[in-house]
Parts: sequence; C-alpha cells; structure tokens
Amino acid sequence: MIVFVEGYCWTRTGERQAARMRARYLKAVLRQDVTYFDLHVTSISEVITSVSNDSLVIQDVLSEKVPNFLSNTATFVGSYIAAFILLWRLAIVVFPFATLLVIPGLMYGRILMGLARKIREEYKKPGSIAEQAISSIRTVYSFVGEDKTIVEFSQFLERSVKLGLRQGLAKGLAIGSNGVVFGIWSFMSWYSSRLVTYPGGQGGTVYAVGVSIALGGL
Repeated sequence: MIVFVEGYCWTRTGERQAARMRARYLKAVLRQDVTYFDLHVTSISEVITSVSNDSLVIQDVLSEKVPNFLSNTATFVGSYIAAFILLWRLAIVVFPFATLLVIPGLMYGRILMGLARKIREEYKKPGSIAEQAISSIRTVYSFVGEDKTIVEFSQFLERSVKLGLRQGLAKGLAIGSNGVVFGIWSFMSWYSSRLVTYPGGQGGTVYAVGVSIALGGL
C-alpha cells in the first residue's frame, strides 16, 4: 500500500509539473516576435516536437528517476550501516568493490544520455522534412519531388541509425558489466567462509551482512 501511494504521488507530481511546463513554454513562445521564428525556428513541427519531448523527459525524471534514486540511495546507505554494525570486517573488505559498479554505471549513463540527446536532435530533421512535404503535398507532386524528398528523408534517418547502433553497443556494455557482480559475490562468499572458519564468526551474522551488502551495494 505504501509503495502504491508513493508511486501515485510521484507520478502525479511529474504530470502536474510537465503540464505546467508545457503551458509556460507555450506562453513564452507566443510572446516572441515574428523575427524569432524566422531566425531560430525552422518549422512548426520542431517547436511541437521539442515541447513534447522535453516535457516527457522531465516527467519521466520526476515520476521515476528521482524516486528510484532516493530509494536506492537510502537502501545503499542503510544496508552498509547495518553491515558495518553487524560485522565490520566483512563490510570493510567488500565496500571498495562497490566502486567497480558505481563508476562504470556513471560513465555509461553519461554516454547514453549524450547519445539520446543526439538521436533526438537528428529525429527533428526528418520529422521537419516529412511535415513540410505533407503540408505542401500538392507542390511536391506537381514538381515531381517525391523521390528527392524520400532521398533526403532517408539520408537524415541514416544518421540516427548510426547513433542508435552506438547506443545499443553502449547498453550492451553496460549490461555486460553486471557480470562483475557475480565475481564480487564469489569473493564475498569465500571471505565469509574464512571468517566463520578461522576468527570464529557466527554463520547467521555473516549471512545477514552478506544479504545487506548484496541488497544495498550490489
């Protein structure tokens, strides 16, 4: 019930903020002079696409990314605090391995964000061509410009395809790097057995610390 209420509140907040941003963005655009549209806007579809895409991104951040970040951060901090309190020798040995997951995640996240931004910019160009061709379809048909329009549209799409392949490669590397988790689990299991065998650590405490580290840090 608590999880449902939390998700509903964050989703509702994201929708409200996105709606307010769309309204304010539209008001700001309507207040501009005609010269602004001549110099900074190539087509009406670009304005509509930018408004919808940017608002959806912000809505997704507020409704999903922010609560997930807060939840994961609280889980990480709380789990490691519990692990250090229960058995600091195991926690302090496994804690440095968390950087093997945090640093690659940050790097891949930054790369994926950059590629997604470039893909979004590239999609605006073929969308503008399609919008102009459809809005003036009679002119295009009268001057036999169908083939030229298709060629231009395909050329712009090829750029987005290349960026999409790079994005897929980055996602594959990010998912593949999760294999490090199994290596960390193996090392943690081995060191836990050593603590139980030689220093005389209790099996229940070692298991509780291992679960805390696995849930919080890994």
